[in-house]
Amino acid sequence: MPALGLDAWWDEPHYRQCYTANLRGEFILSKLLQRDPPKLRALVASLFQVEPLPENISAAEWATILTAMGASPDEIADVQTRMGRAD
Repeated sequence: MPALGLDAWWDEPHYRQCYTANLRGEFILSKLLQRDPPKLRALVASLFQVEPLPENISAAEWATILTAMGASPDEIADVQTRMGRAD
């Protein structure tokens, strides 16, 4: 199962210019939004009362979002590392 195919995202020029956690999070959320806008919007609405800054999304919240969007466990761990949420 290909999961989300996140590995290709990290080579994109736009991602390589994301030097902060907020920019990396915005990039990841924008890619998820392109994949399935209604699903992502519903997930964010169910998790948060107001739209959070990507850098403030906890590890558990990232895992919930990514799992619902179809990410594999390895992809979730990769995003957690990129967002500075890895153990």
